[in-house]
Amino acid sequence: MKYPNLFAPLQINGVMLKNRIIAAPMGVPKAMLVSSTYYGGISLPDKARGGSGAVVVSSYGTADIAKCSSPFDKYARDVTRETWSLLEEGGAVGVMEFSFHPLKNDDGTIQAPSDGIAYTGEKAKAMTHEQMHMQIKELCEECKKAKEFGIRMIMLHFGHDSQCSIFLSPVWNQRNDEYGGSVENRTRFAREALMAVRKTVGKDYPIMVRVSRQLVIPETYSEDDMLYFINSVKDIVDIFNISAGMDCYGGDVDHYEANVYTHTTIFEPRYYNLAFAQRVKKETGAMVCLVGGISDPKICDEMIGEGKIDAVMLGRQLVADPYWPLKAEKGLDEDIVPCLRCLNCYHIATEHANVQCSVNPRFRRENRVPLKEEKSEHPKKVVVVGGGPAGMKAALSADAKGHHVLLIEKTNTLGGQLNVADKGVYKEDLHKFKEYLIHQIEKSHVEVMLSTCADRELLESLQPDDVIIAIGADYITPPIKGVEQARQAVEAYETGLENIYGKTVVIGGGTIGTELALELAEQGKEVHIVEMSDTLCAKGNKLYRIALRHHMEKCERLYSHLNSQVIEITDKGVLAENKEGKQIFIEADQVFLSVGLRSKKKEAFDLYGVTPETTMIGDCRSVATVIEAVNDGYFAGVNVK
Repeated sequence: MKYPNLFAPLQINGVMLKNRIIAAPMGVPKAMLVSSTYYGGISLPDKARGGSGAVVVSSYGTADIAKCSSPFDKYARDVTRETWSLLEEGGAVGVMEFSFHPLKNDDGTIQAPSDGIAYTGEKAKAMTHEQMHMQIKELCEECKKAKEFGIRMIMLHFGHDSQCSIFLSPVWNQRNDEYGGSVENRTRFAREALMAVRKTVGKDYPIMVRVSRQLVIPETYSEDDMLYFINSVKDIVDIFNISAGMDCYGGDVDHYEANVYTHTTIFEPRYYNLAFAQRVKKETGAMVCLVGGISDPKICDEMIGEGKIDAVMLGRQLVADPYWPLKAEKGLDEDIVPCLRCLNCYHIATEHANVQCSVNPRFRRENRVPLKEEKSEHPKKVVVVGGGPAGMKAALSADAKGHHVLLIEKTNTLGGQLNVADKGVYKEDLHKFKEYLIHQIEKSHVEVMLSTCADRELLESLQPDDVIIAIGADYITPPIKGVEQARQAVEAYETGLENIYGKTVVIGGGTIGTELALELAEQGKEVHIVEMSDTLCAKGNKLYRIALRHHMEKCERLYSHLNSQVIEITDKGVLAENKEGKQIFIEADQVFLSVGLRSKKKEAFDLYGVTPETTMIGDCRSVATVIEAVNDGYFAGVNVK
């Protein structure tokens, strides 16, 4: 076996996991429920069958579906039973997660450690001892029901926005009784809850507890405080799941300032919580399960083999590819669909505009996107023009249907706009996805024709049954005086950012331009972004923009000029003007353009008429994101009839 440590069995108290992979609980927004995700978790059918040793489902998910207050209420039991049948169908251990989060009073205030403003930004009232004992009692009752129902393991959510985190914060916890002050007192409520749960379920029943090593906000506690808590309960907890951050934080700027550390973006390193997990193992001897940006089975195997951790918990990576465990077990790393950490699968990031996966069209669509395509009874000759992400996905989808596919690309390499990801510290995930697509093309029956311009004459000579046009878009060169002295931002990566010296101006604050500016500034260089709108990366999702801002604020020589436009570029710099008409000259040794893309619609229209079955996808139809390109490509390919 390629990864013997990752696929070694793991005993957690009274249960045995077949491997060290645990699928994280990921709730489905109620407004977005569809039949393919009916069982209380995101794409749960695939995750259950994908080879994980355990799959965690939130108790509130099954309760919400049944419109009940508990997953064990009379009219929720059918949903809960079917969910567990599904989970364990694939050989996983089904785990139910119970939260230990602050509750609301009848007047709408938050039950918190102290009076004041709660973590949500709402008014808080200090919990009475009676309320604290009642919450522990209710938690114990649910855990008891889980055990009696036949659920073999539970996970208690004591991280993120939980009472454990809130009480541990010396900022939010200003109590002067036995639950406030010292770290021993600030952890007392959570300790009492765990002791009560252990007494309720018995010594042989497995309990996993999720904690946040810190909240990564001003109201946080120290990692030493969390280590104290873990050490104080290690004898009653079987395994700790190490996370960070919060799900909802009512700070001065946004309710999700800490969320980007719970669900890390491209701006944070993968295996984000590893260092603290190692401390827990070394200093307490407790079993540890790591979560946060986990993707590479080789690294997982090494971490477990070196004794740094005992298990890994995967969330978004199992959205991108629920069959990651089975592929890793077989050593098929190159077939694992890499997660981009874009957070489009998280409803908070997109504000429900498009809760989807950028790389997995089947996500939450198991009812209409099959795991394996049914072969067409009438194979066709399909020509795909353009080898970017949309074109490659279309070619792969049509090939999976059994059609004869020719993919034509005018350059000497596949990748299209994804080729910009070949360099740049924040483009590693995107680069891996490009390499994944190219590898899948190489393994398929798709015929590839590079360095070929697919004009109308060529298409007519090929006599295709279907044509899929994915010729992309061109970078825009704006009509600015002196613009010939500037270069496109993508050329900076070709030059090598380490070879760029002096002061830089980036015209355009979209994703490419802003990430370029950030990378240069993090190298200590002075960079100015000039953006016409009032928002940087306006097309990026909410959490991406928050994480980006956090990193930009750390750069002392990175400047943003919003609501401004460049009116002239000289050999000394750029002249910009804001919406009030005030002009400013910004010195620069080089100027890069990043003002967007223009769809090649005219060129695409010229290819129509060769066959009645012609489809435009990706950037040439409308400038697209990766999620749009992949979805366009998939559906265009499978809909070849």
